[in-house]
Amino acid sequence: MGTSKPTTGKAFTYLSSFASEQLLQMYPSRFGPDIEVSLINGRYQINAGDVNYSYGPLHDAFRRYFNLDAPPAGEGAPVLILGFGGGSVAHILRNERNLTNAITGVEIDPAVLQAGRDHFNLGKMTRLELFETDARDFIRTCNRTFALVVTDVYINNRVPEAFETIDFLSDVKHCLQPGGKLVFNKLVTDEETRLEYERLSGLFGEVFSRTQSFGIGVNKRMPNYMITGIND
Repeated sequence: MGTSKPTTGKAFTYLSSFASEQLLQMYPSRFGPDIEVSLINGRYQINAGDVNYSYGPLHDAFRRYFNLDAPPAGEGAPVLILGFGGGSVAHILRNERNLTNAITGVEIDPAVLQAGRDHFNLGKMTRLELFETDARDFIRTCNRTFALVVTDVYINNRVPEAFETIDFLSDVKHCLQPGGKLVFNKLVTDEETRLEYERLSGLFGEVFSRTQSFGIGVNKRMPNYMITGIND
């Protein structure tokens, strides 16, 4: 992950990032806003449109969530990440929490995957299997089970409607091990998305007997809510 200070030749860009965002590279996307790798306040991030996709505030939100609700560990606890992005969640699990769990990532946009490879050492991550496909299609035909499924599927700042349905949640449940957990990241930016979050929480209650929501206020005006459901 690109968190170390740049060399002397890049010192000006590094220092300038504390005054304004420094765009380093752009990747055209066929699925939403173009993917941007930027240096902001001395920190490399992947952004698109109005939101952070990987390694910025979203990374902080998932880090705080896992501090509150620790992920499963061990060889028998594989992880599936829907909306893999540039690998932020995988980085937390593998490199920050030192977990050896096998990780499967599903990401429809090759642009964000390439950004992860070019700037965040994604290609060097061990025990990682990536699928470049639609996460909804993947989970519909899933023939494996996982101890943890993380859903972070966004186009700009919105979750596609197909993922906020009882059908999707039921399909994920079939892909969970007994006792396995689904974690769904929902960003609340306004009254409309707050109502979506409340509706989605209700759907979780229809599918899972045990649910919980974690409000993560990295950005207090636009908090992330991690909604969880356990396959009893």
